[in-house]
Amino acid sequence: MRNLKALLTALFLITGLLLTAQVRYQDDVLYLKNDVFEKQIRIGEKGNGPIQVQAILDQNGNNVLSSSTESPLFEFIIDKMLITALAPLWRYEGYETRAMGNGGTEVVISILGMRNPVKGLQLKLYQQLFPGSTLVREKLEIHAEENKTFPLSKWADQIHFVFPQYDIASSNTRRSTEIRIASWAADLLEVDTKATYDDRFPDGFNDHNLAMNHMYHPKVIERQLMPDTVTIAKGPIHLLRSDQLLWVSTYEHASQDDLSGLFKQNGVEDGGVIRDAAQGTKGVFNFPISANDFHFLGISQEVQPDGTRLGVRALRGAYLDGEIIDEEHPYASVWTASGFSRDTATVAAQRLIHDYLWKWICEKPASRQPEFYYNTWGMQRRLNGQGQELRGVLTEQKLIEEIRRAAELNVDIFVLDDGWEQNQGDWTPHKQRLPRGLAPIKSELDKHGIKMGLWFSPMGIDKTTARYQAHPEWVIRDSEGQPIGAQWDHPAFDFVSGFYDLFIEDCKKLIDAGARFFKWDAINTFYSVLPDLQHGSKEYTKEEIRARYEYLLPIYVTRAMQELTDYEPELIIEIDLTEARRVMNGLAPLSQGKVFWMNNGASGYNDYSVYRAKSMRSIPNQYAGIIPLELFTYANYPHDHRFSRRYNVNTSLITGHGFWGALEELQEEERKMIGKMVTKSKQVLPYLPEVIPQVIGRVGGSPEIYTLMNTEAGAGQVIAFSGQAMNYTHEIEVEPEKVLGVMNHAYQIADNKLHLNFQFPMPDATREAFIIPNDGTGIRITRSNVWMDEVKIFRGTVTITCGADGELEIYWPKDQGSPQIGSYSGVDIQMEELTDHYRILIQGKTKGQRLLVR
Repeated sequence: MRNLKALLTALFLITGLLLTAQVRYQDDVLYLKNDVFEKQIRIGEKGNGPIQVQAILDQNGNNVLSSSTESPLFEFIIDKMLITALAPLWRYEGYETRAMGNGGTEVVISILGMRNPVKGLQLKLYQQLFPGSTLVREKLEIHAEENKTFPLSKWADQIHFVFPQYDIASSNTRRSTEIRIASWAADLLEVDTKATYDDRFPDGFNDHNLAMNHMYHPKVIERQLMPDTVTIAKGPIHLLRSDQLLWVSTYEHASQDDLSGLFKQNGVEDGGVIRDAAQGTKGVFNFPISANDFHFLGISQEVQPDGTRLGVRALRGAYLDGEIIDEEHPYASVWTASGFSRDTATVAAQRLIHDYLWKWICEKPASRQPEFYYNTWGMQRRLNGQGQELRGVLTEQKLIEEIRRAAELNVDIFVLDDGWEQNQGDWTPHKQRLPRGLAPIKSELDKHGIKMGLWFSPMGIDKTTARYQAHPEWVIRDSEGQPIGAQWDHPAFDFVSGFYDLFIEDCKKLIDAGARFFKWDAINTFYSVLPDLQHGSKEYTKEEIRARYEYLLPIYVTRAMQELTDYEPELIIEIDLTEARRVMNGLAPLSQGKVFWMNNGASGYNDYSVYRAKSMRSIPNQYAGIIPLELFTYANYPHDHRFSRRYNVNTSLITGHGFWGALEELQEEERKMIGKMVTKSKQVLPYLPEVIPQVIGRVGGSPEIYTLMNTEAGAGQVIAFSGQAMNYTHEIEVEPEKVLGVMNHAYQIADNKLHLNFQFPMPDATREAFIIPNDGTGIRITRSNVWMDEVKIFRGTVTITCGADGELEIYWPKDQGSPQIGSYSGVDIQMEELTDHYRILIQGKTKGQRLLVR
C-alpha cells in the first residue's frame, strides 16, 4: 500500500506542477482555454459595462451556447433591486491564477461595481479548469469595500440568487435527466408488515429488506422538456441532452431528497406538531416540515427558441432578507460545476461525472487512495451483546490486542469508534480506559504501518462537561425549550456558531497527537432556531433562522473538513450517512473526503451471514457509474458463518474496504488468509480508481459481477457472486500483450478477451480474479487451467505459484531475451522457439511449487 500511496501522490504532484490552462485578457475579453475547449468572458476594463459569457467553444471551434438568446451569468437582489451580470454596472480589474494540487488551474477574476446600486461592490469569479476536460468548477464571491454595506433582499417575497446560468444550444429534442443521490429507503418493494412476521425484526421490518435496505438510494428522473415551462431539478446532478450535445450541471451542497425515514412513533401530528422520537433528533417541534424544506438549491431548465436556459438557483435558506454584505461579511455561492461532450451516450456522462468527483472536486490525494480499514464498533457491539459495557471495552490493553489482529488483515487504518473519548464534546482520551492517552495506541499502530483513526459526534455534547455549562447559547432546543435528544440522547451544539472554532481546535490537537483519519457521525437534522449566532438575529422569525441554519450547516461542515485537511493534508475525513436524519448527503463532503454509507442495511449487528453482505453490495450495485466507488466506505464481518467468510471479504474488496467485529473469534491463520486476499487486491488497486465499474445483475442475482478493468495498464479485478448454483463464462476485453496473468481463478486469453469460466457450486457462492499487469514487458501467461496463488514480475523474473496441479502456457517475447527456467519435481516443462517469441508449456505437479522464469 505504500507503493500505492506513492504512485497516487506522485500523480497529483506532477500534474499540480503544470499550469494546464491558458489565460489571457485581450480587447475586453478574458480567454480561458485548455486542450479541449475555450471559454470567453467579455468585460471591459474602462467605464462600466456588462459581463457576458460570449462563447464556450469545443475543440472544433463550435459554440455550445445559444446564438439567439443570452442569459446573465448571475442574478441577485441588492436593496430590492435586481442585479445581473448583463447590466452595465461592471469593470474588469484583473485576474490571478493558481496551480491546483490536482492538476487544474484556478483563475480568480476581480470585477468592480462602478455605479449604484453596486458602487463599492467587488466580485470574485472563481473558474477552475482541468486538463483534458471541458468541466469548469466555479464560484461567485461578493465583497464590499471599506465602509460600504449592501443588503441582500427578496424578490416577490422569495429569495433570488442564480449562479451560474447559461443558454445552451440545443435542438428541438431536449431530454432532461435528474440524478438524485439521497432518497432514503427507496420504495422498490411495498411491504405489508401486518401480512406476516420477520423473526429478525419482531417489531416490524419496515425498511430492513434488500429493496429499501435502510440506506440512501440514487433516483434518476427522466423528463422531456417542453416550451413555456420552467422545471427545477433538485439534483445535485443534471444532464441535458440534445441530438448533438450533452451538458452536465452539478452543485456542491447536501440534503436529503424528502421526508422518508425521518420520523418514528407519533411523527407528524395534527396541527403540524412533530413529536420526534427517532434517535438523533428527539424533541417536540411545533412547525410543519415538508419535502421542500430539503430543497435548498435546484437546477432550473427553461426552453428557449434555439436553446435551453440552465441555472443553479437558490430556493431556501441561502440568505436572510436584509442580510448585510460588508467588508467583514462577504457572501458566496456554493461551488458548482458544468461540462459538456459532443458524445451524448451515457458512458460520456459517466466519464464526466466520474472524473469530476474523483479528480477535480478535491485537491488533496489522501482521500483518493484506496485503503483498507478496521473499525472497533463491530467488536464493541459484539462484546456488548455478551454482557460487556459498550464503550468500556475500549481499554488500552484490548485495543493493542485488536491492533495486532487487525494488522494480520493487512489494513491501512485502525479506527477507534465511540468510547475512546472522555465524553461527547470532551474530545480527549478517556482517563480510565486510556490512562496514558493515545500515545501507546499510536506507538503500536506505527509498528504495523497503520494509521490511527478517531470517531467523533461533532455536535454532540455531554451535559456533564464544562463546555456545556459555559455555553447554553449553543445548545439546540426544541419548541418547548428543552435540549433536543441528539445521538445517544445527548444534547447537540449549534455548529453554525462560535462552537465551530472550538471544534476545529479540538481536532487539531488530535491531529498533532497522530490521528490521520476522522469519522464524523450523527450530523443530523437538528432544526436550530437559536438566534444571534451566525444564522440570524432575533429580528428574524424562527422559520427564517431555521432555514438559514439548515442551508449553512453543510457549508460549515465542509469548511471544517477543508480547514483540517489544509492543516494536515494526509488527514482523511469520513462522513457517516447511515441514517435518514443525516444532512450531509450531497457532493459537498466529497470535495474534502469520503462517505460512510451503511451500518447494517437490511440486517443488524453481529450478522456474520451473507445476508448482511448483500446489503453492503447495494451501494456499488446502485451507485456504479454515478459516484466513484472508492469514495464509499462500509465494513463487513470477516467471520465465517456457513461458508460466508469469502463472500463477506469479497464484498469489501469491491469497495468499502472495511472490516469490523471481534477479531479474537478468528484463528490467526484465518486472519492471515484474509490479509492475503487484501494484499492481492492491493496489487491491482493502484490501476483502478479512474475506471468506471461494469456491473452485471442485481444484488443476489445469478450472476452478479463487478468488473474493474484498466485495459491500457493490463490490470483489473473481478468479483462475482451467484444466488444459485450455475456455470457462467465471463468475458472481458483486454490488450493481451499487457496482461501478465490472473490470480485466484483459471482463465484463457483469446481473441483479445479474457475468459473466466466461473463455477458457482451452490447458492450464494462467490469467485474473484485479480488481473496482474506485466509492466510493459509483453510477457504473459496466456492460459491456465489451475488457479494461481501468486503471479508477479520483478526485474525480468516471473514468479508463479499455483494453487492446484495443472497446466499453464507462457508467451515470452524474444526482445526479453531467452527464458531460463529450472527443473521442479513432478513438473514437465516444454519450450518452443517461434518467430517472435518463445512458447513455454508447464504441466504436472504444480501445486505449491514456486516457479521462476527468468
